[in-house]
Amino acid sequence: MIKLMYYSIPVLALLIMIGPTVNRSVYGHTFSGDESASFLTKIEMIKIESKLALDQVSSDPELAKEHAKNVVNQLTTNDTEEISERNSRLATELNNELNNFSNAFESGTLSQTEISDKVTSINDIIADVVNSRIDQEQQENATMKALVVNDLVGETLEHYGMALGMEEGENESEHNENMTSTEHSTDSSSNETSSIVDEANYQTAQATITQAIQNFDEIKEDSDTNSTELADSLNAVKEKIDSKAAFDEIDTIVDDKITSLLNSVYDLNLSEEEEHAEGGGEHAENEDNS
Repeated sequence: MIKLMYYSIPVLALLIMIGPTVNRSVYGHTFSGDESASFLTKIEMIKIESKLALDQVSSDPELAKEHAKNVVNQLTTNDTEEISERNSRLATELNNELNNFSNAFESGTLSQTEISDKVTSINDIIADVVNSRIDQEQQENATMKALVVNDLVGETLEHYGMALGMEEGENESEHNENMTSTEHSTDSSSNETSSIVDEANYQTAQATITQAIQNFDEIKEDSDTNSTELADSLNAVKEKIDSKAAFDEIDTIVDDKITSLLNSVYDLNLSEEEEHAEGGGEHAENEDNS
């Protein structure tokens, strides 16, 4: 902390000289790279769920309502408070817009065009929120983007597990049980088709892995063998989900390929358990993100 009394420079002059630093330390929390990655993942999930709600509003209003509820559930009170540290007006606008979006599906009175306008409004606000909440340098950092890809894969596993009827968090127990054996065995589950019991979560899993692939394409190094293998592995997860494969088959790809390749290419210091953390969880500390 800067102790102003130690300086002979007038306080006003000092504040002018170090204005940006003071703004971050006094008027707002300085967020770590890991916190920012987790927040950006939640932003991606808001966009994913709101688009799914829009896509389903005409064909399946009940599914649309489920996705709309998920839009509201992405941000916690703590998230809103952190946004307020940078811009209280945006925090209020975002909270109101998300709640209005969900309420619109409860009433069932809005047309698809009106819902589309609300999705556009949400996307506009969250773009401003991201710019306010996270430094531009962090937003453009490849390591940061790789952490978001990691978190989206974790979200994919969580939603796919729930789509199969697993309780929230049960997929992680399944993962831990798998890791106690000497190796993953997919012989018994190869080509096995699973029954989907929760269509909303299944749609979210499909959309989330698609978004993970798109995000990775932004940072993929075409000439790098590991990057190519990582892209193939992400696409393999998508194919498995689309074909409703057994959870273990997808979990194996994540454990044996995606986690290690993310670590290798971007030096994320991820453990396999962290790969499965919903919404990003706690990443290993990585100073390159800040």
